[in-house]
Amino acid sequence: MKIVIVGAGALGGLVGAHLTEAGEEVTFLEIDPQRAALLNEKGLLISSDDQADKQVAIKVVTSVDELQPADLIFISVKSYQTEKAISGLTPVIEPQTRVLSMQNGIGNTDLMAKIVGPEKVLSGITYHSIQHTGPNSLRFRAGIKPIQISPYQGKPTEADKKIGEVFIKAGLKTDVVENIDHVIWQKLLHNAVVNPVAALSGLNCNQLLEDEDLQQLMRALCEEIVAVMRARGVPIIDEEDPYRPVIGSQKALGPNQPSMWQDLSRGLRTEIDALNGAIVAEAEKHGLSAPSNLTIVRLIHSAERRKN
Repeated sequence: MKIVIVGAGALGGLVGAHLTEAGEEVTFLEIDPQRAALLNEKGLLISSDDQADKQVAIKVVTSVDELQPADLIFISVKSYQTEKAISGLTPVIEPQTRVLSMQNGIGNTDLMAKIVGPEKVLSGITYHSIQHTGPNSLRFRAGIKPIQISPYQGKPTEADKKIGEVFIKAGLKTDVVENIDHVIWQKLLHNAVVNPVAALSGLNCNQLLEDEDLQQLMRALCEEIVAVMRARGVPIIDEEDPYRPVIGSQKALGPNQPSMWQDLSRGLRTEIDALNGAIVAEAEKHGLSAPSNLTIVRLIHSAERRKN
């Protein structure tokens, strides 16, 4: 399968390395020429808790002009980069091409569908925790559930199922399902509660669990998000205590630093607008308010300005 990985970051690097090792024809698109040169020369070093470290040789280009038409394009850029990335890829998108997003937050696949057509778009979600440990090295902890992929509209086609098979062959446990909108919102709940508080406090998940004040803040964020989910008709995993699964997520992540913490510490723009910002906007659509989430958005934007 001819596969283009757009963005050689944490998730793109992990998925692309696995697919490369499985013998697929994988090309990374990385706009930073220095990083592209480093990756072409030294490859990606991937480590995890339960596997030996491995160095994977990969192919990286810096321009769409260097790409051939693709069967699968895996979008692994930040949410705010999606429109520019997709718009520039039209020369390599053909009728059979599928464009897959496992990005954080909501709204990415809606934007992609408007640009390339809904029939080409796949939504995905992963529970893997991945950290940059150097310019060409990653460390990951396998997620508690398989990757899930679904078509943006309609039921999975044979082509969609083939992509799932390719992922499984590459050692990436994957389920191709009919719809993951509810699952995306359930993951959004966890991301929007844990990521920004970790980023603002500088604490990892183990440390967050020990801080009662931050736990109360996170519970308030959770309550606002759950109200929006109920308004949308999204099932709540634990009706008795919707925050309890978020505690479970923190325990599972343990010493890991969530992705927003990594972005903020590196002076990068975060995806806060696709997380808590999107929740605030969705709350307004349903006549609700989300003041704690709005406060978090403002605090993160302030921190971004200070870091830059």
